[in-house]
Amino acid sequence: MLFPSLAGHPVARINLDDEAARWLARRAAAPGAPNPLLDPSVCGRMLDEVHRRERVAWSYGGYLEDRRRLWRGSYLEKAGAFIHLGVDFNVPRGTEFVAGFPAGIVVVDDDQDRDGGWGKRIILRPEIPGCDALLIYAHLQNVRRRPGEHAPAGAVLAEVGGPPDNGNWHPHLHIQAIRRGLFEEILLDRFNELDGYGRAEELDALRASFPDPLPIVRP
Repeated sequence: MLFPSLAGHPVARINLDDEAARWLARRAAAPGAPNPLLDPSVCGRMLDEVHRRERVAWSYGGYLEDRRRLWRGSYLEKAGAFIHLGVDFNVPRGTEFVAGFPAGIVVVDDDQDRDGGWGKRIILRPEIPGCDALLIYAHLQNVRRRPGEHAPAGAVLAEVGGPPDNGNWHPHLHIQAIRRGLFEEILLDRFNELDGYGRAEELDALRASFPDPLPIVRP
């Protein structure tokens, strides 16, 4: 299991943008008012409410979800890139997670961007026959692995981080798949352009370049 400490705990799959719209509608903020969900502590409290309502300990979801309501007023508006390219696992800060398969560790870094950045990040190559994607694990703390290492199945990779060092998001694990060919193409020249969001007009291309990671991760 992805989170050994959460084995047997109830979980729900949610649409975070829909939850944000409901939460904001109940508060009837004045038109043009700042988006309170850009504060990670407020966003975390919203998720706590969702978990209590659903009677679950944690939640996940978000692949190709349009999050323009959730992140209104964020850095994403400049490019209009609100399509979420990975899956978010909403679990407590400090939760350990593992690889459910053997993998080679390709990148371990920290972009130190506190305005929607990756935070500490691991990029690994699953050693699964037929798998043509690498996986990005982001918003971390206490990383246990180094580049060039081999991680056996079940090995702890890191812990889920929290704000502000995780990119200043509410605590969650972001997992994003990227086709191997694209990763190799951008690694040398455009690695700083790699992001967790894309534009709706490019949806088909985004789906091809960043496939759903759930069939690989199997939470």
